[in-house]
Amino acid sequence: MTTGQGTLALVGDIGATTARLALARDGMPVPGSAARRATADHASAEALLADYLRTQDGAPRTACLAVAGPVRGGSAWMRNRGWQIGADALSAVLGLDHVTLLNDLQAQGLALDRLGAAAQDPLLAGAPEPAAARLVIGLGTGVNCAPVHVVPGAALPVVPATEGGAVALPVHDAESLALVDWLRGTAGGATVEEALSGRGLARLWRFAGGHGRLGPQDVLTEAAAGEHHAAAALALYARLLGHAARDMALAHLALGGVWLAGGLARAVAPCLRRNGFEAAFRADPLTAEIPVQVVADDAAAVLGCARLAASD
Repeated sequence: MTTGQGTLALVGDIGATTARLALARDGMPVPGSAARRATADHASAEALLADYLRTQDGAPRTACLAVAGPVRGGSAWMRNRGWQIGADALSAVLGLDHVTLLNDLQAQGLALDRLGAAAQDPLLAGAPEPAAARLVIGLGTGVNCAPVHVVPGAALPVVPATEGGAVALPVHDAESLALVDWLRGTAGGATVEEALSGRGLARLWRFAGGHGRLGPQDVLTEAAAGEHHAAAALALYARLLGHAARDMALAHLALGGVWLAGGLARAVAPCLRRNGFEAAFRADPLTAEIPVQVVADDAAAVLGCARLAASD
């Protein structure tokens, strides 16, 4: 069930760190309704959304919410926050007629056609193949991806859910092989997410020889100041991301383009340009012409939810 034309809907992107919320009508956020909430400040998704709705004049009857976690049977598990979110429970607590839950990368994929030039930062130029699949890769507290398939005559593209961050980290040389062994001993597994999420960047700093504990933003700051362990970690991150993004693009045959989304993607983009991302991504003939862009709009997933909420 989705909302029809003119119906007011609650839409949002509930991330492990930040929730971006709005009211939407006719497929677009209502001006002045957009807000951000720190998820750590709330005990549950119900409490977070109730707190937001208390600040709004409108009374939505439905909701379309993107969640940073897998959605199955109307329920989502946010592993990086420890929240279980159920559509029926949200409907009951918030007094809504219906709640649609989807993965946050699905919402990012639904937003691609709504992104203007200012909301996209070109990273690698290329020649997208018309009507081919596209791919969104999310980099933040976690890592995931979602392919975007255009269906002729359909109102919306098909955006299947995946758990792309849970796949094994690609091994392409002696350094990445050593990293896989190190991650198995320190993180319990060597997945794409354990190396390329925010905590993954911090781990790469320690793998490169850094001592103590730095957060991902600290690594970026130290690298900008010339600290060699942080610089080495960022160079390794760029190469690993290039290989992982290439593998994901090949798996989904995303000849229509790749978009990197999320706070970490925006933060590391300048470093990707200076390091080995391009060489790693272009290593296969099929990825040689795929353009890569960074989603500059922090609330793009909210646009995707608003689009879905208005569809018949």
